[in-house]
Parts: sequence; structure tokens; C-alpha cells
Amino acid sequence: MAARDLVFGVGDRVRTWGRFVAGADGDWLDLARVHDLTWRAPGWKSDRSVRLIGADGEAVAAGVAANRGLGYVSVVGVWGDESIEVEGLSAEMPARAAGAARRDPPCPPPPGGWRHGVVELDIDLRDRESFGPIVHLAIFRPSPEQEVLVVAATDVDAVIRQLSPKLPRQLCVVPSRFTRAQIDEVYDVLHANWRDWGLESFGTGSDEQAQPFVAAMMFRVTAEMAEWGDALPEGLVRLEPTVSPA
Repeated sequence: MAARDLVFGVGDRVRTWGRFVAGADGDWLDLARVHDLTWRAPGWKSDRSVRLIGADGEAVAAGVAANRGLGYVSVVGVWGDESIEVEGLSAEMPARAAGAARRDPPCPPPPGGWRHGVVELDIDLRDRESFGPIVHLAIFRPSPEQEVLVVAATDVDAVIRQLSPKLPRQLCVVPSRFTRAQIDEVYDVLHANWRDWGLESFGTGSDEQAQPFVAAMMFRVTAEMAEWGDALPEGLVRLEPTVSPA
């Protein structure tokens, strides 16, 4: 999906989910996805909250009860100016996106197969991730007794020479679709626009082929953000808005 397809404006139908909060100032949906461990008084809401207009009390109560009393509900409605005119409200939460399986390494097994047994992978390898040809590291587990370090790199042969003696039959190196410089540049832009773009979190992940990408979670995708995202190489950034077009 192109980033521009995630942009919406006043009058557009949207969908989202969050924690329902009722108070003297009306009904709200708290959309924060990242929480600290601080205790909050009942009725507290974060600054990532939008007003709900026309929420049906019985539907809210049913939704809250269905979610073990945690207060989370899904909403579909028409976007206003930092508000949603509710068309539908339910207890059904969107399915979590499945993470990469990371079971079968994207390399053919070495002679004798992948190493068995509980083996401690060198912990300082994480320190190498930001240097040289290594772009991203991931651990794949072909079985509960096997761990394989999969490296996405810009120079496969150099990484194999460097790491294979330390990781016999535990190393898989694949050409990286992106460079460390490209990922760092994305980080720089996200840091610079953290507040203006309503970002909540971002970080580097990898898919089932160990190819790296930057996942960014934000309140909504703005036109400026979409223009930036659509100009990037395909697959480099995954935008995950809290509120999206319905």
C-alpha cells in the first residue's frame, strides 16, 4: 500500500481502536500504544486521545465487558477536527500483524546441517551491527535445539570471512536490500520530525528473508509524511498509523 493511501482528512471515514474514557468533558478514545508503568487514576487519558461523538453507551459497555473490562473498543466513524463521529463501535480488536517466522534460514544448510545443541551466540555481535558491511542481525531457529545467526550485509564474502570461524554451522549471510546509510538516514528524518508527525515509536526489524526495514508507529499519516515515505525505496519503511482510512 502506498503511503498516500493512508492519508485522510475531515469528513473521511476512519477506523481505529483504543481505551474508552468517559468523563465530565465527554467521551474519549485514548489511542496511545506505548505506555509507561506509572499508575494512573481512573478516567485518566493521554494526549493521544480523540473525542468520540455519538458513542452508544450500551455498545461501549458491551465492548468493554467483552475485553475483560480493560476498556478497549474498536471504532469506525467520520473524522472531524481531532474527533470521530461514531458510526460503529465493537469489542472486536484488529488482529495483530504476524511477525516474521524466523524458522528456516534463507541460506541452504551447510554440510552436516545446522548445528544442534544449546549454543550461546557471541553476545558482542550486536555491537557489530552498526559497523562495516553488516546491516542487520536476526536469529533463526530451525528447531528448539538450533540457533542460526542470519546477517543481512552489503558485502557477503567479507562478513563470512569475519564471522564463520566463530560460528561454525551457525551462520547465514544474505545480501541486504538496503544499506546502513539508508536506514540511518530514515532514522535521522524520523527523529527530526518526531513531534510534527505524531510519532510514537520506531525501530529496525526484518522479514522472513532477514531483509531489514524500519517500522514507524504514529498517530496518523500526514500528507508530508506520505510524500516522504512514497519517495523512499519500496520496503524500506513500514508506516503503522493508529488511525487509518476505513
